[in-house]
Amino acid sequence: MPPTLVVFASALVVGLSGALVPGPLTVVVLHGAITSGPWAGPLAAFGHGLLELVMVFALAAGLGRLLRRRGVAALLAVVGGAALVWMGWEVVQAARAATVTSAVAAGPGGPGPFVAGAMATLGNPYWFLWWATVGASQLAWAGTRSNRLVFWAGHVAADMAWLTLLGVAAAGGSELLSETAYRAVLCGLGAAVALLGLCFVAAAGRLWRQGGA
Repeated sequence: MPPTLVVFASALVVGLSGALVPGPLTVVVLHGAITSGPWAGPLAAFGHGLLELVMVFALAAGLGRLLRRRGVAALLAVVGGAALVWMGWEVVQAARAATVTSAVAAGPGGPGPFVAGAMATLGNPYWFLWWATVGASQLAWAGTRSNRLVFWAGHVAADMAWLTLLGVAAAGGSELLSETAYRAVLCGLGAAVALLGLCFVAAAGRLWRQGGA
């Protein structure tokens, strides 16, 4: 059984390697930070982290075998991708009449950063695949139940640190945006989410071919 500190450090490094790669959660934090302030980062990370805690317990109960079955990943790609397309479209629609002053006063329309972070997580089929493969192997290596929770804590700490930094930086930059630039940024972020969703849907065929029996 590896030492607890080694498990935490390993999870932190692995978590950072994933958190630094731009994805749906990154876009959610950028959008939330611009519209509602720097708390978007930790709130989105918290929503994401709670789902990862559920996944840790689910994998311990045998969910990994189901996620690796043929067709499951492809179905997740279609459903999750469609959800991301919808989220992106909602952001683009809201951006047409958005203003910096109204955003600061009222916060973002639609789901807040916590809910949006959870939705972005569930909409990403590669999140499920990562936990069914890399995550499951890391949990098996961690060994005991307490070490598995330590691994989760290290993984979430990496997400929390990076997304908080990202949110603070984006919120600070939003103060310098003109109305036109603000709307353009929101449109770009919404389009990025929708594009990621379309990529996930397009990947369904490949995920089907790569699936197990």
